[in-house]
Amino acid sequence: MSGPRRLFLGSAGLGGLRGWLASLPAAPTRAVLVPTAANPMPSAPFADAAARLLRDEGLAVERLDLERAGPSCVERALGPADLVFVTGGYAMFLLQHARRSGFDQAVRRAVGDGRTAYAGISAGAALAGPGLGFFRDGEDPGRVSSTTGLGLVPFTVLPHRDRPGNAARHDHRILRAGDPARYVSINDDQAVTVDGPHWTITPSPRGPACGSSGP
Repeated sequence: MSGPRRLFLGSAGLGGLRGWLASLPAAPTRAVLVPTAANPMPSAPFADAAARLLRDEGLAVERLDLERAGPSCVERALGPADLVFVTGGYAMFLLQHARRSGFDQAVRRAVGDGRTAYAGISAGAALAGPGLGFFRDGEDPGRVSSTTGLGLVPFTVLPHRDRPGNAARHDHRILRAGDPARYVSINDDQAVTVDGPHWTITPSPRGPACGSSGP
């Protein structure tokens, strides 16, 4: 697959993922699933749910844990991949290991030239944006000197808007930024789909295969 960059940036529900996969100009056959953001969590059923959905759509799925991977492993996994799927969890922890493993540079190249599509949920969606400062949290075990994201899109997705207190927090951050185009706030049953320079908020409801995407 080649052409403009294509992304699916969700909050919690995977209900819109099948339709997005079907909209790609060439059906993906190989996916790399990155569950790293969920490693500090006691359980992460949503990572298995994502893997099942992708396999149900006919994709071969390889798990790539960035906490344990080095640059050569990342390059080897991404080389034949049509799709990278990054799950939710702890954003700073994910960012730390995306940098340490070289995943950040490798996925920028693969997605930037249109060779590989990118899907992210919650922290995985936020990672695609220009900065993750909003997600600094004392409970997040990740340690980073900079909160710069992948920059695959010019805005940062703020997930889980419909959870208690989040709408006010999101709106406050957007107001402070002074540029509403820097952030896109979405509910758990929504996703941002990106096709080159164009993006839209689309429904992506939770279904029987969907689960919480962490903080």
